[in-house]
Amino acid sequence: MFFVLRKIVIACGYGVLIGLALLLYHHRSLFSPAIDLARSLRLPHGLEQQPDGVITGRVVQVFSGDSFQLRDGQGHAVNVRLTGLAAPDLRSTNPAERLLAAQSRTNLSEMVQSNSVRVMVTYSNEAGAVLGLAYLGDTNLNVAMVRAGWAVARRDFMRGLPLKDRYALIQAERRAKIEKARDEE
Repeated sequence: MFFVLRKIVIACGYGVLIGLALLLYHHRSLFSPAIDLARSLRLPHGLEQQPDGVITGRVVQVFSGDSFQLRDGQGHAVNVRLTGLAAPDLRSTNPAERLLAAQSRTNLSEMVQSNSVRVMVTYSNEAGAVLGLAYLGDTNLNVAMVRAGWAVARRDFMRGLPLKDRYALIQAERRAKIEKARDEE
């Protein structure tokens, strides 16, 4: 009798564990923030960047979906590339990618052209060219480009960035993928 009760209790225990596992799998999206945080903490090797200053100026030209030129208060031209992301290449041989690249550049241009932009410089290797996090008011342009699907987050370009910015870029990428999947349905 004891062995039969033991087998029933063990079977019920396994049933509860399987049921709990299925329930957690069904609600796995609840774990997305924790997964994103873990991804932002472990990054592959890449260019080490550290916040190194701030440049403020008006955008005078947009080169691509992730780079533009601005003029600072003294009239110096500074080429800025948004870090932590990569926009489609305008020189691609794939016509669909070229179209997406042109759309990405147009969208960035509509957001920043002739506006005052603040760039937190994270890397500079030559005079007049920097990598950085760009802000239009309180809006992080790097995150906005990824969230809208006009660029993709690149973890190898995030090394050394502040944790909150890495986390925001990774979450924006997740949201863009979810929106794209919804649009395809």
